[in-house]
Amino acid sequence: MPGTIQGVFTEACGGLVFDAAFAKKLAIYRTSFAHKNEDHIKFFGGNLLGVEVVRFTDADRDQWFDEILKADQNGLSESLLALPTVNPTFNVSSDTMNLSCAWLMHALYNSPKLNPQQKHDAMVDVGLVLQYKFLTSRLYRHFRYPADRATAEATYAALSGKYAIKQLGSWNRVLEQRTEDLISPEGLHFNAISKMNNDLEVIYLLNDTQGRIRDMLKNIYDVFLQVHHQGIKIQSTSSLMEYDGEVFLKDRNKNLLAYTRYLHSLITDKASFMREELMGVIEKLMHTTPPRLFRETLTWLSDNYRQSGAGKIEELLNEVLIHSFDYLAEERTMVRNHVDLPTLLARLKGVYTSSRSIDPALFSLRQKAEWCVKQATGNRNESVIASVRTSVLLYLVIRTMTMQHYTNK
Repeated sequence: MPGTIQGVFTEACGGLVFDAAFAKKLAIYRTSFAHKNEDHIKFFGGNLLGVEVVRFTDADRDQWFDEILKADQNGLSESLLALPTVNPTFNVSSDTMNLSCAWLMHALYNSPKLNPQQKHDAMVDVGLVLQYKFLTSRLYRHFRYPADRATAEATYAALSGKYAIKQLGSWNRVLEQRTEDLISPEGLHFNAISKMNNDLEVIYLLNDTQGRIRDMLKNIYDVFLQVHHQGIKIQSTSSLMEYDGEVFLKDRNKNLLAYTRYLHSLITDKASFMREELMGVIEKLMHTTPPRLFRETLTWLSDNYRQSGAGKIEELLNEVLIHSFDYLAEERTMVRNHVDLPTLLARLKGVYTSSRSIDPALFSLRQKAEWCVKQATGNRNESVIASVRTSVLLYLVIRTMTMQHYTNK
């Protein structure tokens, strides 16, 4: 009997040919899982946790062995568990499918029938399947039942820029980046993949990859629990917060002009401009923002709008609405889903706080809002200013887009 993990798979799967046709089968398997149903599509293309139900089922596993490996799962398991290096009490590193993913990446890397690009793409497909399996397993532990969308939205909004999901924007992109790191020649596990001559390195590859997924989800789940216990939700049921994005953009230029005029007309009327219920929504969404400084800035905008030399305020009002309309025009999928204002605010918060954006319009918007915050509060703490700046931008959007609600009262 072969004495290594590589030897077991080589003997059991010796009939496999690692060519372009095999790589295509891997791609189809991987893509089919990610697009299995509407929940899978929304989850991997989105940034929330627990709202959609995504599962790696026994049927998915059986398909892997029947169509990809063309090997007897039970026979493979017996041979692997007979190895002194495979400990059956370690569920991750003794799992036959997990071990098969490590072996397949090794076999693809060393295949003479694939060019470098084909090898890379096929290894990414295998790596993603492994990541899908780990991630969905951990999700099942944290979310046996679908999570409340409002809480999930508030959780995402509360995450800082250090989280990969905030940096990359979707779970598919997060897992793709993790897979690229896994197979990189400069990566920690490249020797295990390229040579596979040390079973302990293979076991470490699996445990480390699963551990990173586990820790990432645990950290986000901790924020989820905190948001849940504090009762922070981006409310989506109130009629105040509903709007139809398609109607909103149907006559973009006309509506943009109407909403811009509305914002300019109401800002000097402090009672109309500063609505308590709307400020409360922003304060819950931006829980790191000092409410006093946020409200001081809104008051300052109202008091100084007509003052000489305050042209930046007018420019800020114009630019924030142009930017929000442009964002909606680009996010057609979100518009078609008839999202509510809290969802839009959560998305815009991510845009306003993104450290990777190179959009000059966003830079201009941030600069003008930051100038207003400094003038209004006298505060010079950069993190505080940035937080208040984002709160003000979001408030200007929500106050304007609730025009119909308040004018119809």
